[in-house]
Amino acid sequence: MNSYVCYMKADHRPLDTTPLDLSPLLGDWVNLQANSHHVVRANLREQNGRLFLKSHGANAVNPIDWGEVEAIPYAMGTALVANGFSAYYELNGIRVHLVANQKLGILVICAYVSYFDQSERVPHHTREFFQRNL
Repeated sequence: MNSYVCYMKADHRPLDTTPLDLSPLLGDWVNLQANSHHVVRANLREQNGRLFLKSHGANAVNPIDWGEVEAIPYAMGTALVANGFSAYYELNGIRVHLVANQKLGILVICAYVSYFDQSERVPHHTREFFQRNL
């Protein structure tokens, strides 16, 4: 018998070894705001049942490739379909925590940015909307 600790009603979830369907998140996503100061492009891909994110940050000339990190997919309710993810980037003294959800073909990415580079910049967050790049 499996035992686990419950902290809220939502924690009463069945144990399931079936992997999440990641397909609603996969693909190339482009920021709907052309003059964004944050993430301008995101690519989500699946490899061996794991989700990977490659992000590009805004820059005056060309977007900055932040590289690829593993993302944690999330399902809503009891569905086995991923509709959100979280991921972390460490970028030369800047920590970016991305949290996203997808609904009706729009990917909403919230970025929480903290600075550890002695610049004394104020941590901030943003919420931006993305569509699939077709």
